[in-house]
Amino acid sequence: MELRHLRYFVAVAEEGSITLAAQRRLHTAQPSLSHQIRELEREVGAQLLIRSAQGVELTPAGQTFLDHARLALSQVEAAGEAARRVAQPAKVSFVMGFLIGTEMEWFPEAVRLLRDELPNIEVTLASQNSPELAAGLLAGKLDVAFLRPESGMPDLAFTHLVTEPLVAVLASGHRLAAREAISPRDIIGETFISIGD
Repeated sequence: MELRHLRYFVAVAEEGSITLAAQRRLHTAQPSLSHQIRELEREVGAQLLIRSAQGVELTPAGQTFLDHARLALSQVEAAGEAARRVAQPAKVSFVMGFLIGTEMEWFPEAVRLLRDELPNIEVTLASQNSPELAAGLLAGKLDVAFLRPESGMPDLAFTHLVTEPLVAVLASGHRLAAREAISPRDIIGETFISIGD
């Protein structure tokens, strides 16, 4: 008995039709599939299906065989998966979080450094704002994050990497546009758009 016979039989039983199983599931000719099922029944030594114009029905022997066939196929699939895991161990996943908009500045170099040190690591990128990144770190969803300091999070260790300039972008006709520098007091009362963090 071959595995393909089990697969064919399960497909026919689940579709309730040799014709539909041949077309939808197995992509083979109906006469060939009928022959394979008859061959399986000869091998088992029992009638597994009752054929009619409406399709097929399982005999009591067929129902019992179906349960065992499904189990056998699932065990074969599990055996293959187990062998693949041993042959190709899953890569360790490392999730890096970045402030939205900073990914392209930091991510390529960070990945390069990680790959040099740990070539079998799978690096994943998450782009969020600072509070979400901090929450992700606390929840164990992120391994490291590049974010702004968040107050009230004593369980996180922050290391200062870079000081960001505070920049105001103004229309050329704005009253403050001609100045070399602007203090925060100068923009009190102004309508402004900020990138969320």
